[in-house]
Amino acid sequence: MTSDRVHLSYVTGGSGDIDLIFIPGWLMPAQIFQSQLEYFSKKYRVHALNPRSQGTSDIYCGPRLAELRARDIKEFIAHLKSNRFVLLGWSLGVMESLDYLTRFGQYGLMALVLIDNSIGEGDPPKGRRNKRSKMTQVQFTKYIKEFARTIFKTKPDTDFIDIVEKSGLRLAKNPSDAFDILTKPYEREYYRDAIYATNRPIWYAVTPRYIEQSQRFVDKHPRGQTTIYSEAGHALFVDKADQFNHDLESFLLNSEEAEKVSED
Repeated sequence: MTSDRVHLSYVTGGSGDIDLIFIPGWLMPAQIFQSQLEYFSKKYRVHALNPRSQGTSDIYCGPRLAELRARDIKEFIAHLKSNRFVLLGWSLGVMESLDYLTRFGQYGLMALVLIDNSIGEGDPPKGRRNKRSKMTQVQFTKYIKEFARTIFKTKPDTDFIDIVEKSGLRLAKNPSDAFDILTKPYEREYYRDAIYATNRPIWYAVTPRYIEQSQRFVDKHPRGQTTIYSEAGHALFVDKADQFNHDLESFLLNSEEAEKVSED
């Protein structure tokens, strides 16, 4: 239960003295990280949050949405009683993780993982007319069903797709509420500045559309690393689960070693 009495659900597993905290993308459920939950729970405490209006969490369509979603991450970490954690954001979760860092700082943060979204580097994307918020329920339902498939390059099994679709369609009666979640009251530089304000190790795992940003990032951040998943869709940690899990495991081990060296 959040401080404004919104019930948020999450999935969790494992044990250890480091928490891996996954924040999913727009309208997506915590279960999208199922492969990571299974793999990393052998060594870590692993958690994936269902943000407001996603998965099985309460629907919230009120004011101050961006601020509240960042605060929810803070309160989730406090609920877990975590003093040593890695924050992993995918898609919209990248922006919300960086918003959390800007608002609440990096106490307890061991490392940061940003998965397949812009980080405010380079030239802004070209503007386009966006009429999605004016969709009807039928149009939105069709849009989400297509979206739930196009984020994967390799189609997952039907049960997995059904879970993703069910979460995405919770706001189908009011599509404008769904698109309000994407509306952030910040310039893109807000997220870029958040990255360079932290001295923690950061891994930027992306598909080829973010190659330019990833190159700028590793050139500028002294502890930045990047991996390009050229044969994966937006949900690259599903399409290339084995590779992603191996790469993430290496990043975590290196981050732990760097942490020990800094303490000596």
